[in-house]
Amino acid sequence: MMNTFLIIDDDVSVRKMLGYLIVKNNLGKVVEELGSGEHAPEEIIFYQPDIVLIDFLLPQKDGVEIIQSCRSLGYKGKFIMISQVDNDNMIAKAYESGVIFFIHKPINKIEAINVIKGVCQNLQLERSVAMIKDAVFHIEQEKQVNGQENWRQQITPIFTDIGIIAESGYEDLTKLIGEIISLKKKNKSSNYQLQDIYIQIAEEESLLHNTTIHARTIEQRIRRTILKALQNIAALGNDDYYNNKFVEYSSVLFDFKQVKQEIKHINNPKEDRGKINVKKFVEGIVSKLNF
Repeated sequence: MMNTFLIIDDDVSVRKMLGYLIVKNNLGKVVEELGSGEHAPEEIIFYQPDIVLIDFLLPQKDGVEIIQSCRSLGYKGKFIMISQVDNDNMIAKAYESGVIFFIHKPINKIEAINVIKGVCQNLQLERSVAMIKDAVFHIEQEKQVNGQENWRQQITPIFTDIGIIAESGYEDLTKLIGEIISLKKKNKSSNYQLQDIYIQIAEEESLLHNTTIHARTIEQRIRRTILKALQNIAALGNDDYYNNKFVEYSSVLFDFKQVKQEIKHINNPKEDRGKINVKKFVEGIVSKLNF
């Protein structure tokens, strides 16, 4: 099934470049281009594109406001944010609105293609899962009873690929992802606060080991583990920009800009290290699991 795209950016050259990359790489079809956010929600609802590529800062309405409007109107498609914004609060606001995929300006063709391909693969996986569930619902029910931990088998090769299978925070990260999967099984669009899950894991660990473990400790172990994954992926990209694992994971699990920053640090320790976003990482992992 060919994916449909709607592109919103006030820079016509950006719209044309993204449209060209989509067509050139057989990623789908652009059904509409918009140069402002004035009527964007109405156009998105009308065209119902599979994927919307939307600029963060737009005339009339900004990208986050448009996304929130579309969600309130029932739009279920994917959003990819196009941004040259470095303000952490503004980026956090975008993540809170549901955006987990970013393409940074000035546009890097490799990053853009990798991000769009990743979203397309995510969509294809969702469709495949939906078709299977519709066709063999009774089998899926049996799997839910007998194989509820199947996602753990899927996560092992991913964690092996990114080099964190032996990290001390591996189990904490796995528990975090497990809790998020449980929430998504009940409601795919479920909103959650990571801090609430850290507290829950800490309480369970405290009972299990008969000692007091703080949520902050859980959070720190998880962040250190994800930072290690960032370092490993950046090292792969530094050696070979077209390494299969680097291509597969660099944009899905991390902000690609931060991966590039970590590569700069590898080559010059005086450069700042790359940063992580825990929610983007875990959502990226979850998007790769069939549960």
